[in-house]
Amino acid sequence: MKLATFVERMDTYDLHQDKSHIIADLRELATNRTLLSEHLYNTLQRDGYSTKNSLYNAYAFVLHYSDAYTVRLGFWAPVSSRDESETFIYNLNHTHDFEIYAVGYSGDGYTTIKRKILDQTQLRAGIRPPLGDETTLKLAQGEVMHMQPYYEVHRQLPPRDMSSSLSLIIHAPPTTSAQAWCFDEDYLPTYPGIATQETAFYEHALSLLGAE
Repeated sequence: MKLATFVERMDTYDLHQDKSHIIADLRELATNRTLLSEHLYNTLQRDGYSTKNSLYNAYAFVLHYSDAYTVRLGFWAPVSSRDESETFIYNLNHTHDFEIYAVGYSGDGYTTIKRKILDQTQLRAGIRPPLGDETTLKLAQGEVMHMQPYYEVHRQLPPRDMSSSLSLIIHAPPTTSAQAWCFDEDYLPTYPGIATQETAFYEHALSLLGAE
């Protein structure tokens, strides 16, 4: 399936209800082995060597973006140190502020361990919410993971080999007051957002360098 065909189909679906159609189409899109090369070619034609509109972060590419959803191709490397692990946010219990479908695209795939938050009242730092049982999924090629926003905690374990995954990220309504959270190894909420403390430190360091 071509990316344009996938986008056309997504635009006809109820993204919060048509789960079986979304999974089937995402699996079919993942059989297209030239998604990255086509994306890079089109980006070079449109933007030259600017990466402003094509990168989500250092290891993920935004193949398509709209107000309703994003299609993303991400890469997941095996790691041999804690610093490398933190780059890919491995072993960090966290929730998302978006709904996500992900399918294994290449390699053996990372492993996801997730638990549902059973009480959907507002989370508070240091207070462990009631949780459902752990479920484990290895995102091998063709396997699909689905996660709801805010109330599913998961952590990722690195793959054995360089891998990639194709994701459909459904954006949350801008009016919601819920937040994504990070949790410690005992599932105690630590702070809202993903890596917000690290990002703030990095931006502060850059501002100090700029001041000099």
